[in-house]
Amino acid sequence: MTAIITIADKFRNIFQRFSRFGTWFLEHQRRNLIAIFSLFILIAFSTTVMVNITPRPSNLPSTDLNTPVSFGTLNKTASLTKSVFNKNNGVLELHYTISDGSVSDQDLVDISKIKFTAMTDHGGNQVTGRVVPTSNNTLVVQFKNLSHNFNAVTLTAHDKSINTATVEAPSSVSAESSTAKITNANSNTASGKFIINRDKVSKSNFLTFATQKELEVSESDAKISAQQKLIAKNTNAIVEYQKAIDQQQASIKKYQKRLAQSDDSDTQTSIDNARDAITQIRTQISDAQKNIQRAKTNISQYQKTKKQVQEGKTLLPKPTDL
Repeated sequence: MTAIITIADKFRNIFQRFSRFGTWFLEHQRRNLIAIFSLFILIAFSTTVMVNITPRPSNLPSTDLNTPVSFGTLNKTASLTKSVFNKNNGVLELHYTISDGSVSDQDLVDISKIKFTAMTDHGGNQVTGRVVPTSNNTLVVQFKNLSHNFNAVTLTAHDKSINTATVEAPSSVSAESSTAKITNANSNTASGKFIINRDKVSKSNFLTFATQKELEVSESDAKISAQQKLIAKNTNAIVEYQKAIDQQQASIKKYQKRLAQSDDSDTQTSIDNARDAITQIRTQISDAQKNIQRAKTNISQYQKTKKQVQEGKTLLPKPTDL
């Protein structure tokens, strides 16, 4: 019984406090309504500020490095090989390699026909960009004054080369009508899109808005370094191939001793297989030697190009603004 009375007293106290609060609220109704309205205004203003100031991740997946993306109608692909951002000066540098699948030597690309368009998400009002050719098959897209809180940059590659397969020469009015939809469909597939999110780029406090000359020299150095690594790998491969030949020759001597003691057809087959393996390995050595020679030739050409650029001589198109 005592417990019931205690619970009833608690409910009575709560009701009395609520009544007193209601009375106080009505007595100060105007001031309280103004305070509540002001609180809602403050929340709305704070939310707006946070949405516009706080960086937000892009809702689109970032394009992976070294992933070929098709664009145009002539089998070309573009690969993002490097992305670097300096938040202190707002410089973003995106390196691209262009490949032409329609020719045997993919390094031979008319870089002047490759264009880019760009959009920035939360990039700021002062951002500018340009496309800088750095070799016959590479280019750099530069941005400056990009907000350090940018969400993402969307780049679209375009090939301005004319594909005669998509050019229509109708023989009659009816033929023109039937091919109009095909022409429109072909034109709509002539671009490849890249998404570069802020959280996916490399960070550098030393990146500057480099000149075309500096970027060309840097590209030549990168290509020379890549060819030197190629030479090193092929040189190591030749060493391993030679070891494999020595092992096969040692096996042949063992099989020949066994064959001298007994006329075993399986032993002779093993000898023949080992000799065939040696022939194949020697072919692989020859291929590796050709790779080395080709790499040395490329290095010589890249060094020549680097020297010409350093002397102020270049055959590449000038940078173009986005």
